[in-house]
Amino acid sequence: MAIKATPMLKFLYIIAWIVFIGLCINTGSVLYSYIASMFFNPKAANNMLLGLDLSELRNQDQVHYSIISIGIIIVLALKAWIFFVVIQIYRKINYTSPFNESVGKLFKRMGILFFFSGLLSIELSIHAKGYATKGFAFPHLSDHIGDGTAFLFFAGILYFISMLFAKGIELQKENELTV
Repeated sequence: MAIKATPMLKFLYIIAWIVFIGLCINTGSVLYSYIASMFFNPKAANNMLLGLDLSELRNQDQVHYSIISIGIIIVLALKAWIFFVVIQIYRKINYTSPFNESVGKLFKRMGILFFFSGLLSIELSIHAKGYATKGFAFPHLSDHIGDGTAFLFFAGILYFISMLFAKGIELQKENELTV
């Protein structure tokens, strides 16, 4: 009996595409704001995206402004990449024989992306807290970079899932050899 994708899975696939496109737009708009604020109009740092105001930091220290901005861009790009991997999993998964090496590799890749997103998010939070002691406030920073510990937690879960997939692939190959 062949298992077909349910309407719910198709709906989730569409949602994954919408989130991916939204994260790509967010990443592009922050990148555009950063480039505009560095080379053309310093006032572009006033509202990079969703109320993120880094204008004081840009006026005081352009190097650290660049570090924070590029870090945010990288975290947003990693989030978009994670959803692109989710889309690839939806495309490659075979519901009759779900344990295959390509899907297992995608789960590992997604775990690695979550891990690096978590590390970078935690580093940016620490960096921002260091500037908070100097009088700079970044009230909406966590809206853009997310919670680093949650990313690390998801990385651990995906590592566990990838290990389960490796075991499933091994058992599936073993069963295929058995007549």
